[in-house]
Amino acid sequence: MGGVTFAQPSMNQTQLGNITNSPPEYNDVELVLLGVAMAVLVLAIVFGNVMVITAILRFQRLQTITNLFIASLAVADLIMGVIVVPFSSSNILLKSWMFGNFMCDFWTATDVLCVTASIETLCVISLDRYLAITRPLRYPTLLTRARAFMVVFVVWAVASLISFLPIYLKVWVSDKKSAVECLFNETCCEFNTSATYAVCSSIVSFYLPLVVMIFLYTRVFQEAQKQLEKIRQTEDTDNRQEEKREENRVRMEKEGRQSAAKRLKFCLKEHKAVKTLGIIMGTFTLCWLPFFIVNIVVAFVDLDKYKELIRFLNWLGYSNSAFNPLIYCRSPDFRHAFQEILHL
Repeated sequence: MGGVTFAQPSMNQTQLGNITNSPPEYNDVELVLLGVAMAVLVLAIVFGNVMVITAILRFQRLQTITNLFIASLAVADLIMGVIVVPFSSSNILLKSWMFGNFMCDFWTATDVLCVTASIETLCVISLDRYLAITRPLRYPTLLTRARAFMVVFVVWAVASLISFLPIYLKVWVSDKKSAVECLFNETCCEFNTSATYAVCSSIVSFYLPLVVMIFLYTRVFQEAQKQLEKIRQTEDTDNRQEEKREENRVRMEKEGRQSAAKRLKFCLKEHKAVKTLGIIMGTFTLCWLPFFIVNIVVAFVDLDKYKELIRFLNWLGYSNSAFNPLIYCRSPDFRHAFQEILHL
């Protein structure tokens, strides 16, 4: 995210801008390699998520309730690639913040917004799949398209309140002198948070939704496994019963097998969708959990000497936005849509 808290000695504004806002010195070759890597990541994020959004808008077969939430997730990733990552790249490559205090707050708030909206959307997708599997008959009336749009609106409204409101009200600022000085320095953009804000924001924006997401997904996976087992048991029972029937044996056997095969095919498709959801959630957690652990630790412990590691963990989180479009390729519908868009 925008930055983390570092314990720093008192200094004047010029020194502060040069030290807190500047990454370690890189030689020309390292800067070029970093620039190329960052550019590739930005292009991958933007291209991949534009493809996902275009596919959902263009192909009617992809315009499902679940894919509406997928589109919301892709929008969060796209904003990350268009705004958050480029500004973070320039801050590292130029070795200074060049865009003033207002844009510093906007960049930081947008960073928090995207992460919060992403994990909240993943929670909603888990709930959507849970309802679809446990209440298949009532699902179309429980979650209509209008309600789905309302859910997306609420997700982004809550994420905006959690991100922009506290950041622009400056409730996050540490009371350390260096943090206060950075706040009024146009060339300094460090997210020097107080311990209270670091803990509360991490819990509300990440840990609480993470627990809900894991709980819901576990229930979804358990239900999917149960239904798959029931279908297989029903298929075995039908086959045993058909063997005992003499009259119309050929017709009944054919119809029974076709019916069981259809149910099994549908259940396997749902099971694969659940696995894909699990991969998306697992990737998100692996990418962002290390950073959010450190984000709380640095509020209480001076980890200034590990600043490069913390920066790496932050960028590991950013990279998650490039992974989701690749994961969607597991779906034949998305894969075929991508091929049609690219004329492959």
